[in-house]
Amino acid sequence: MKQNVPIVLCIAGSDSGGGAGIQADIKTLNTLKVFAATAITCITAQNTKEVISIKKLSADLIFNQIEAIKRDFEISAIKIGMLYDSVIMKVVSESLEELKTIPIIIDPVMISKSGDYLLKTSSINFFKKNIIPKSYLLTPNIHEALELTKMKRIRSHSDIEECFKRLRSLGARNILIKGGHLSNKDYSVDYLNFNNRTVSISGKRHNTKNTHGTGCTLSAAISGNIALGMDLLSATKKAKKFTNNAIKNSFNIGKGCGPLNHFA
Repeated sequence: MKQNVPIVLCIAGSDSGGGAGIQADIKTLNTLKVFAATAITCITAQNTKEVISIKKLSADLIFNQIEAIKRDFEISAIKIGMLYDSVIMKVVSESLEELKTIPIIIDPVMISKSGDYLLKTSSINFFKKNIIPKSYLLTPNIHEALELTKMKRIRSHSDIEECFKRLRSLGARNILIKGGHLSNKDYSVDYLNFNNRTVSISGKRHNTKNTHGTGCTLSAAISGNIALGMDLLSATKKAKKFTNNAIKNSFNIGKGCGPLNHFA
């Protein structure tokens, strides 16, 4: 009997504060009525203000989590978040080798909002060589895009196109550059590059500091929409609206950058 709900496999770290990481993925997908299966890479002790500690799980345990889902579930899409180091990347890369036909949405989680590194700088080249080529969609923010491309700035349309060119040379098929850190005061504009075209997708900015987990939420929503059968452009536009609404109705939880409201 065919399953009656699409399944997204989320490979990411755990956020004890519940606003980002695997927790944000699950909340997002639940709201979209998509089933979330998970493989946790790291456990972080964090809140809205700081990351206190990070403990990565063993390569064997990460492999077994992914293997367990592969053996039993019909996966519709895969969403990858925090990978932390090359040891984790290697096991994830090898585990996904036989799932190449499934869309893989990769959010290159590199630095937390509190400034803590969630991807070791010594492992960035491994990420570029072994993880990016597996992506159906790569979703860097401006800071991550600068780090991955070694560009000095991304401000103009020509900068955006140069960034796309460099990321494609690393093996990315489709790319979404998130514009939350660009200078537009009224709108947050993201840029989607696919099928040799670039489309801008904008959302109104809201006067709130509660944006913890925005990138995780957006990429999870895209993966959920793709699992539901949408094309990439529709999936991204709907995910942008979902995330924007979650920011607009965000929670005042904690004393730092609070979490989004995934249930809004």
